[in-house]
Amino acid sequence: MNKYCTKYPVILVHGIIAKDFSFYRAFRKIKDKLALNHVHVYIGNHDGIGSIENNAKQLKAQIIEILKTEKVDKINIIAHSKGGLDSRYMISKLDMAKHVASLTTLSTPHHGSKLASNLLKLPKFVIKFLCFWSNLFFKICKDKNPDLLAVGKDLSYESMIEFNREIVNNKEVFYQSYSSSLKNKRQFIMFVPYYLTKFIESEDTDGLVSVSSSVWGNYKGNTDGNFDHIEIIAFFGQKKRIEKVSEFYLKLVEELKQLGF
Repeated sequence: MNKYCTKYPVILVHGIIAKDFSFYRAFRKIKDKLALNHVHVYIGNHDGIGSIENNAKQLKAQIIEILKTEKVDKINIIAHSKGGLDSRYMISKLDMAKHVASLTTLSTPHHGSKLASNLLKLPKFVIKFLCFWSNLFFKICKDKNPDLLAVGKDLSYESMIEFNREIVNNKEVFYQSYSSSLKNKRQFIMFVPYYLTKFIESEDTDGLVSVSSSVWGNYKGNTDGNFDHIEIIAFFGQKKRIEKVSEFYLKLVEELKQLGF
C-alpha cells in the first residue's frame, strides 16, 4: 500500500472567497499532488461568502455523498481559514462527529478577527456597497446564499467568543491546528492585508489571520515554509512555493495515516 493512502478519504475545505472557481481552482496542484500519491481527495464546493451555518449545511451534504461514494463512514477534513469554523460548526451542530475522523485547520481565525471587527465599523453606505457587489459576483459564480455581511459578523472578535462557548470539541474527533507567520509580505496581492493585519492584530500574522487566533486543539505550530494566507491553498504563488505547499500537505496526510486516520 502506498505510504500516503489514508484509512479515510480527505476533503480540502476552503475559506472565504477562495472557492473552487471554474476559472481558478482553490487548492490547485495540491489535490493533483495528493491524488498522484493515491490519496482519495475531494475539494469542498460550498459557498465562497456564505455564513458559517450556511456553509456547514452545504459541507455536510457534500460529505454525506462522499461517504456513500467511498463506502466509508468517516472522512478527514483539512480546512483553511473560515473553512475550519464551518467544519467545527458542522461537527458539533449538525450531528457529524460520527462521520469525521479528524479536523486539521490551517490559519483558521478560531478566536476571531480584529480586522473583521474593524471593517464592520465602516460607514453603513460603504458596507452596503461592498456587500451588494460581492454578493452579486459570487451569485454569478454559483454561490447559493452569498452573504458577505454575515461572514463579517461571524468572523468578528466578539462573535467568536460566543461561538467558542457553544461550539466545543467533540471527543470522537481528533482536532489539530497550524498557524503561519510572515516576516514581510512576499506577494503584491498581500501587501495591504499584511501590513493592515499586523498593525491591527499587534502580532505576527500570515497576512490575514494572527498566530494566536489560529490555535485550536492539538496546536502544531507554524506551517513548514511559513506560507501566507493564499499560498497555503496554492491560490496564488510561485511554482517552487506551490510545490513546497504540496509537500506540506503530503507530510500532513502521512501523519494522519500514522495516527490511524
